[in-house]
Amino acid sequence: MIHVKIGQGRSINYEIGASCLFYDKLLLIFSFPDGKIIETSLLPNRISFSKNKKLIYDKISLFEKRFNEKIIISNPNKILFIGFIFFYSCLILKNLITKFFMPNQWIIAYRKSGNSNWIKLKYKKNELMADPFIYYYDNKYYVFYEALNYNVNRGYIAVGELDTNKNKLINVKTIIDESYHLSFPYIFKINDELYIIPESSENNTIDLYKCIEFPHRWNKVKTLIDNIQAVDTILVEKEGIWYLFTSEKVPGASYGDELSIFTTEDPLTLPFKKISDIPFVNDISLARNAGAIYMDKMGGVYRVSQDCSRRYGYKVNIMKINELSRNVYCEELVSKLDLPKNAIAMHTYNTSNGIEITDLKIINKDLYSLIINAFRVLKRIFRKR
Repeated sequence: MIHVKIGQGRSINYEIGASCLFYDKLLLIFSFPDGKIIETSLLPNRISFSKNKKLIYDKISLFEKRFNEKIIISNPNKILFIGFIFFYSCLILKNLITKFFMPNQWIIAYRKSGNSNWIKLKYKKNELMADPFIYYYDNKYYVFYEALNYNVNRGYIAVGELDTNKNKLINVKTIIDESYHLSFPYIFKINDELYIIPESSENNTIDLYKCIEFPHRWNKVKTLIDNIQAVDTILVEKEGIWYLFTSEKVPGASYGDELSIFTTEDPLTLPFKKISDIPFVNDISLARNAGAIYMDKMGGVYRVSQDCSRRYGYKVNIMKINELSRNVYCEELVSKLDLPKNAIAMHTYNTSNGIEITDLKIINKDLYSLIINAFRVLKRIFRKR
């Protein structure tokens, strides 16, 4: 029989309320009869106690299924009535403030390698720009990114040339647009030919697009993995084996909770197989990919990941890969990127030929943004009714 300690070990209802309002992430510690300990964490639901409770119990059910063992909750099951009133009052106030008075959007920023300050690219307040990947070609920097109009709320993939004199993207064009949401256009090479894997979890696929004419013509050539809800997929080749890193959404695990790894000997002709049903990373602050794997001058290999504690896409981690094989994956956190002033989140980082690029979540404090945001919130509320 497995025992689990939720959060700080106080009553279940206390941990549900406190994590929803105050914790950066909620830790669950599973203790096995043989003495083994597995720690996992999740991003608490920030708007509903009942949804937060469901997240916790779904996580426990997931571990019961994975290990085929009954799990006993160690926490007591009581909370004082006055504590419930306090938590509920805080939740109402917090939701009102964040929904109506904190209109936010994602934008793109860049800097030259070695510089500390990020330069924000020019943007429109009604449009999202996120998940930038930068590619240097023919003496130009091309930025591939997720674009989204907030009135439509369905992402597509666009590309533009980086103009460092005017701090903007020029010659912007849509290159991949489907009937479902797309984001995270991971760009890479196989046999010296250029490919993109955009995030297409809404379509339950991981799809591969090939460049027909750079940078604007791309054709879908293959579904790498079908019947999967997965986000922010990247590939790396080592000693003839291709490793696919992604984060799956399954009952009990959100997109940021875990890191799954699949392998194949040829991504163009052979299927991918999952290495293990037990994820290699179980931490909401480390698991989800945030960009392409890269190598430093000393030969070290690094995975860029998202810290999704506190909020989705809160910060970016640099993880050094110490071991990667068909049976073993081992990494360590070496640094976190600092958030620039006036940004509340950062969840993508890439670099090419001396230029680093990221996305930033900012708060628009002007009256126009507040009014437009209020209309959007009210529209969503009435639509649910």
